[in-house]
Amino acid sequence: MNKQEKQVRVDTLRRELDGIDSVIVAENQGISVTEMQTLRGAVRAAGGKVRVVKNTLARLSVQGTSLQVASDKFVGPVLIAFGKDPVGPAKAILKVAKDMPRLVVKGGAVSGKAIDPDGVKTLSELPGRDELRGMFLGVLTAVASKFVGTLAAAPRDFLSVLAQREDQLKNAG
Repeated sequence: MNKQEKQVRVDTLRRELDGIDSVIVAENQGISVTEMQTLRGAVRAAGGKVRVVKNTLARLSVQGTSLQVASDKFVGPVLIAFGKDPVGPAKAILKVAKDMPRLVVKGGAVSGKAIDPDGVKTLSELPGRDELRGMFLGVLTAVASKFVGTLAAAPRDFLSVLAQREDQLKNAG
């Protein structure tokens, strides 16, 4: 591969990583094509991408970004997984890694901080971006629902008292 081809690959990966603040690095030595397709499909379903890159080109691609702290993980045959939601790729890789003993998570970077394999495991246990949005929306709607319920309670209770009084008068008379 000549220098121009390398520069094109570095630029392409840098564009893909633009706006991404997390990356997971895993060793992929001995993974079959079928296993790699399974991994790519799982990460894609989680909203991420998987790239097998040369270590030198990966280091050049993340240079000057918040992902640079993961540069020391680019040793040996590695792949990187990334996505807009940092939790999705981490969950997908760890789920697939249970069935693929040769897929070894080396660590990564999140928001400018390097993480080790235990950090990736912890990251995968967090709720994803969509789950957090759903939880937040649930909190917002719960407040509105309780407010409407409180407003509706006074007339409802008043009508209940009137109905009971009407029943008392009918039974007494």
